Amino acid sequence: MSDVQKPSFRPLGKTIDRSLVVLTALAVGSGVACWAFLGRDALLESFSSDLSTFIDIVPKLAAALLVASLLQLLIPRALVAKWIGEGSGVKGVAIATAIGALTPGGPMTSFPMVTALHESGTGRAPLVAYLTSWSNLGFQRILIWELPLLHLPFVILRCLACLPLPFLAAFISTRIPLSIERKSKH
Repeated sequence: MSDVQKPSFRPLGKTIDRSLVVLTALAVGSGVACWAFLGRDALLESFSSDLSTFIDIVPKLAAALLVASLLQLLIPRALVAKWIGEGSGVKGVAIATAIGALTPGGPMTSFPMVTALHESGTGRAPLVAYLTSWSNLGFQRILIWELPLLHLPFVILRCLACLPLPFLAAFISTRIPLSIERKSKH
């Protein structure tokens, strides 16, 4: 059990960063513009709709973040490094592609999962493959939307055309000289 990571907690004061300030400024500016051009009622209707969406999303996001953080603690770094780490090659990209295709749900599921995988030691190419696969080959989307609406021949054609994309994106990501190391938030 020595491979299990100890949880670390960051102070709440660190949650107010540049991106939050920019998004808040954009929200306030958009609200002022909405009020000025469309009136008070349009602003209140928009706020009411946003509040409803927020109330719907928060429990799902909280659950996804909890699962992602628990997975990060439960999956040993050595195992991650072996199967989908930086040096895992095509095997790691293939595994990440399969995991991405099988990850259910929307961004509230996949992005916390990417964060957990990244912080557990997943390499850049498998992370890119995971997200590319999730967005292009998502099994849940194929079953719920594509098969009923587009029918099997088109779904097969689209999947075969998209299958190389995670591998291509992973390869390209290894050629871009950019660091993906996350800054410590502690």
